[in-house]
Amino acid sequence: METLAQNNDNAIFPDVEHDYHGHPKYARVLLSLLALLSVSLVIGYLVSPALAITLIFLTAIWKTALVMRNFMHLKFEPLFIFIVIAAVILILFAFFFGVYPDEVAVPLDVTKPH
Repeated sequence: METLAQNNDNAIFPDVEHDYHGHPKYARVLLSLLALLSVSLVIGYLVSPALAITLIFLTAIWKTALVMRNFMHLKFEPLFIFIVIAAVILILFAFFFGVYPDEVAVPLDVTKPH
């Protein structure tokens, strides 16, 4: 009876010399994340609230992409990144459309101060 270690005819082993992609430049990524954090903190004081919220969310998406690519090692997994982002967007839409009917069902006179 052969063991699994001996029966490796169908196994695919990575080529260490060609499949290693190296480490990202962590200091550069950290400085980028800190710069984006600073930008999102300062934006709130400089522009209108609607534009500030839009820009803050755009920097948050950029920071998320930096973390996913460099710290989660998903730079070389584009299909997996697409699946994760699509799943998150679907969950957010499900949450929004699940909560929205409850929010609009509250009469406006309940929310006014007495």
